[in-house]
Amino acid sequence: MSVFKRNGVGNYYIQFNFNGKTYCKSSKTTNKRTAERMEREWRDELHRIDELGELPRISLRDALNGYVNEKQGTGSQNYASTNVKTITDRINVDVYVDQIRDSDLTKFKVSREKEGIAPQTIKHNFQAIRSAINWAKEHGYSVKEVSFPKIKLPKHRLRYLFPEEEVRLLNELDPKRKRPFRPDYEYRTAEENRRYQDNYDLVVCLLDTGARYSEIAAIKWDSINIEEGTLNLWRPKVRNESIIYMTNRVKDIFKRRFDNRLSEEFVFTNSKGQPRGYQAKGIRAAIKRAGIENFKIHDLRHTCASRLVQAGLNLYEVKEVLGHTDIKTTQIYAHLERKDITAKARDILERLQPNGGNHVT
Repeated sequence: MSVFKRNGVGNYYIQFNFNGKTYCKSSKTTNKRTAERMEREWRDELHRIDELGELPRISLRDALNGYVNEKQGTGSQNYASTNVKTITDRINVDVYVDQIRDSDLTKFKVSREKEGIAPQTIKHNFQAIRSAINWAKEHGYSVKEVSFPKIKLPKHRLRYLFPEEEVRLLNELDPKRKRPFRPDYEYRTAEENRRYQDNYDLVVCLLDTGARYSEIAAIKWDSINIEEGTLNLWRPKVRNESIIYMTNRVKDIFKRRFDNRLSEEFVFTNSKGQPRGYQAKGIRAAIKRAGIENFKIHDLRHTCASRLVQAGLNLYEVKEVLGHTDIKTTQIYAHLERKDITAKARDILERLQPNGGNHVT
């Protein structure tokens, strides 16, 4: 048997030749019999792959890592990494992907529910597992179909800013606003004023583009055409691209930022000139100070979409602005469109009535 300990200590390693190729890996065990069994199983697997044409196997751990590595450099990198860490901390990821059973997924769901985790978060966890399985399949590994347990989500909330709430929020975000226990604007450090200005600019951009936070926070200068007033917006979550026309106030923001840019690559940066990332503490604090309740930063996107629907754009037009891949996602704004349609129907009926709708009393 080709099992041995390096320097005579630690875990056993497995090493052998098969069809002219050397294979070597740690057995991750100090038990020699277990290591020998693993070697036999590995040889048998290679025989099935080489002689019988079976697909190679991959552990769930390696498939999850493959999925995360594929997300490197994209806006969803942190999302993928966070979900994978949650999964690896709670289930056995050293099993082969084709060994995953429906019951394993059900147990994971039950344990997360006992932790008090929100259904939407559990759904994100399952999406990471599903993506890892798809990654394994696309890269030629053996997988089996599994049924993910259904997750009942609460009715989708739709919260958007009213005009007076927007005014209050932007007042709180105003970089020149007097702040308790802080010097006036002229006497603060440039870095402190930069942070305040970034929060203000970011919120205005989110309000007027309907983009996701990550899409604006990571936007690069080569995606912006100030002269034409357009943003070439890459959407990592759905892997598509949109051209967004700037409002005047967004255009003014990018003009100012370009003239005072700290980075030749990124519009919004941290203090080291790297991409800003998810820094939302200051924005959330401003929302609280403005007295805006039950409101999240993602609701800035809802605000933009809701205003477009209320102004007369149909759902298919709003779908294109938001970069949705499925009209079903845009349907959360349908009630606003229906309200507008019924108002139009009322006006038409009024015009069609005899005497122009004038009633005799």
